[in-house]
Amino acid sequence: MWLDSTLFFYLSTVGYFSAFIAYLLQMTARTRVVGLAGAGNVTTSTGATPSRWGQWASWITLGTVVISTAGIVLRTVEISRTSDWFMPLPVSNTYETLAFFSWAIPLIYLWFERRYRLRALGAWITGLAFVLIALASSPLVPQEVKPLVPALQSYWLVAHVSFTLAGEALFSIAFAAGIVMIWRSWRGTPWEELKGLDQVSYRAVALGFPLFTLGGLVFGAIWAQKAWGRYWGWDPKETWMLISWFIYALYLHARVQWSWKDLRSAWLIVIGYAATLFTWFGVNYVLSGLHSYN
Repeated sequence: MWLDSTLFFYLSTVGYFSAFIAYLLQMTARTRVVGLAGAGNVTTSTGATPSRWGQWASWITLGTVVISTAGIVLRTVEISRTSDWFMPLPVSNTYETLAFFSWAIPLIYLWFERRYRLRALGAWITGLAFVLIALASSPLVPQEVKPLVPALQSYWLVAHVSFTLAGEALFSIAFAAGIVMIWRSWRGTPWEELKGLDQVSYRAVALGFPLFTLGGLVFGAIWAQKAWGRYWGWDPKETWMLISWFIYALYLHARVQWSWKDLRSAWLIVIGYAATLFTWFGVNYVLSGLHSYN
């Protein structure tokens, strides 16, 4: 079969990189317009306005999400053809979770971009999606479709991984906002001008935290009981997921109860996101446990 999921994921790599470049050009054009506005000149060296570059970037991202969606659907079909059990979403190994994550992050970001009319995070989001899908498409990650072992033939596993990654996709939006806040603050931007990014970051975590809790702790415990006969065993991935959960719980508590609406909360988000990435990806290769897989 010449038309398989890997082709669409390869195309997604090109698409997300193109969107990343367009968002960078939008940022560059915007910076130049701001710098020249005082002189009464808003012509950019790129020949296009920031809004035009931003529109192209959004459309490229949307088109790439559609291409990636086709890859997700095809991978689901491929798994069903090699196994006697139907997995509704391809989330059984590193390759599939990388592809799923690189699809979910820009998909959710496009909603935030439309809802809050904010393109400042576009380069970070599409850049991250590009890195993820490029890694998945590289020789470093096995891409072949294998029959699912009995432990993976569970809808609780699908719920566990998909809800967890959906929560982490929202955390990715918060992380991008946190990085931009830290960077702009370091460049001297007053905090009053960063409050919009702070609100986006908070809402992304507020939406992602329940999904992460359900997927990581609730559905994960149920699947662990079905697969291994216990709900919790202090496996390295379970332990690091709990650490990540506590960091984001601390962020929400600090923001609501201690009124941390400044760079302290932005740094907490960055630390929490680093912990979730290590939980999801690093544990597989650095620490050994029941969750280690290719």
